[in-house]
Amino acid sequence: MSEANSNGNRQMSDLITALIDGSITDEQFLGLDQLLKEDPTARQLYLDALQIHEDLPEVVFSVNQESLSELASRDGEANSTRGSGVALWQSGLAIAILLPIAFLIGAMLPLGPRPVAQDSGSQKTRSQPTTHSQRIDGVQFANLAHARFFGEMPPKIYSSPIQQRDYVLMEGMVELAFEKGASAIIEGPAVFRIESNEKLALDIGRCSVHAPEGAEGFQVETPEVNVIDRGTRFSVVVLEDNATEVQVIEGAADIYGKERAVKTNVESEASGLRLSSSDARRFSYEDPQVAVSVPFKVEQYTRHLPDRVVAYEAAMSSDGRAGELVGVEVQRGGERYHYTVEDLIGSQITHFHAQDSHGYLIGDKQLPEVHSSFASDRSIRTGAINIGGSRQPLDASPNLAVNEEAGQYGTPGMAIRFDRPVKNGPGADVVFFELQMFSNPLVGDAFHVSPLDFREGLHSHTVTSYDLTLESPEALQVQTLFLQKFEQVPRSLAQLEKFESIPVVQAVKFHAIAVGIDLSDLGYEDGAIVDGLFFQDALNDDDIVDPTFIAGLPEVE
Repeated sequence: MSEANSNGNRQMSDLITALIDGSITDEQFLGLDQLLKEDPTARQLYLDALQIHEDLPEVVFSVNQESLSELASRDGEANSTRGSGVALWQSGLAIAILLPIAFLIGAMLPLGPRPVAQDSGSQKTRSQPTTHSQRIDGVQFANLAHARFFGEMPPKIYSSPIQQRDYVLMEGMVELAFEKGASAIIEGPAVFRIESNEKLALDIGRCSVHAPEGAEGFQVETPEVNVIDRGTRFSVVVLEDNATEVQVIEGAADIYGKERAVKTNVESEASGLRLSSSDARRFSYEDPQVAVSVPFKVEQYTRHLPDRVVAYEAAMSSDGRAGELVGVEVQRGGERYHYTVEDLIGSQITHFHAQDSHGYLIGDKQLPEVHSSFASDRSIRTGAINIGGSRQPLDASPNLAVNEEAGQYGTPGMAIRFDRPVKNGPGADVVFFELQMFSNPLVGDAFHVSPLDFREGLHSHTVTSYDLTLESPEALQVQTLFLQKFEQVPRSLAQLEKFESIPVVQAVKFHAIAVGIDLSDLGYEDGAIVDGLFFQDALNDDDIVDPTFIAGLPEVE
C-alpha cells in the first residue's frame, strides 16, 4: 500500500470514527461528504464495507478478567514480573482485536445523522452537521416508515432537508411537512429534492400531496410538468421514461407542460390545464403539452404512512446510553399516540424453551432474585433471549406442558401472559423490543408470534422487518450489557431459574430496535380480548431473536 493510500485510509477512518462517536464537526462532515463524492477509492472502500457486517465477530470479555482499562494502565509500570508480562500481552491482544472491529463497524455505517442520547424528557437529537444556509426553514421530515436511503442513514424526524440536494429513497415512505401546511408523502423507490418551502421536485417515483386551505400554490415539479395546487389532494407518478401521471382526488390543480427550445434546451411553461376532482391525466416525454386521459384510481393516493412504532424515549446514563423505557410513540389507525411506560400493559414469561446457544439472560451483571424478571421489568436492555424456534410457524396451540423426568419440555419458544388483557384495536396492539448489533440483520431478527389458544380463524404471524431498525436514528444505543453464559441449555422456565451462569461483559455496542404487532394479523377480530402470546425464532438464519421488552398498548377510545 502506498503512503498516499495509507494516509487516505487513515483520514477516512478518523472521519468515520468522529461521525460514529458524535464528535464530528461541521467542517469534518463536509470534508467526509466531499471525499466520498470525489474519490472513487474512498467510495469503493465505503461501499465494500457495507457488505461485511454479516461477518463481524461478536467480541466478549469475561467479567472475571481484568478490564481493558486496568490492563492498559499497567503499560507505564516498571514491573518485570511474569504476572505483569501476561497482563500486558492480554492487553495488547485485546486492543489488536478491538481496533479493526471498531474500524469495520464504523466504515459499515451509512453516512447521515446519528442519534445523540438526551435526557429522558428531551426529544432533541444531533442532526447531520451542516451550515444553516443549506437547510430549508419551514420544511421538515415529519414522518418516516421503513425508509432506506442510498448511501446514508435516514434523516431524523423533524429535521430539515438540505436545499437542492437529491435524496434517493430506495424503499419505504417519507412524509414532508411544508411551512404553509402542505404535506407530501413520497414512496420509494424515488428521487426527490426540495426546491423551496413551497416547491418539491420529483424526478422519479410517486408522491401524494395534501394542500389544505392556506397552502394554495404549492408546487410539484417533474421532468415534464409543473403541478400547482389550487386547494386539493392529488397524486403524482413519474415513470422511468419521464412520463408524468397526475390524479386529482379532490379540489383542483393546474398543470403546466414544459416546452423546450429546439437548440438551446431552454425550458419554459406553456399554458396550464386545470384538473378537478376525479380527473386523471398522463403527460408523455414526447409531447408534455398533450394530456392523455387515464383511469382514475383513488387508491393511488396515500393519506398517511403505515401504522407502526414511530419512536421511543428511555432514561439515559451519563455516557448517553439507554436503560429503562420512558415512553413510546405509536401510529394506530393513522393517528399518533404517545404512551408513558406506566400506560403500557406489562407481561410475564410463563414458558421458556431455549435454542441451543451460550447465553439466555442479558442485562446487568447481577441477576435479580427471579431471573426471568429481566423480561418483565421496564428496561429495554434486559431480557430472556435466544428463545427456541421453528422454521414453520405454529398451526395449532403450543404445548406448554413440562415433564423433566420424561424429558418433555413442550414447544420451543417463549410464552407470555399480559398483566391484564389486551384489546385488539386499530394498528399495533403490542410493542416488541429486541437487542441488535451491527453484525446482526439490520432489519431485526425474524420471529413468529402465535395465539396461546388456537381456534377457528386464528393463525400465526411472522415478523421479518421491524419498524425501528439499526438504520433508524430513533433506535438508541443501550448501556453496557452482561450476557449470562450457561453450561446447560434451559429447556424450561424452571431450568432458566436454577441453572448456573457466569456474567460476561459485552464489548460490542447494542441498540434497542422495536416493532408493533397488530393482533388482527393473527386473525383476531376487532375488539377481541387477548391474554397472552407465544413467540418463536423463525430459524431463517444463524441469528436468534433476543426480546427484552414486550407490552400491550391501551385501548383506543
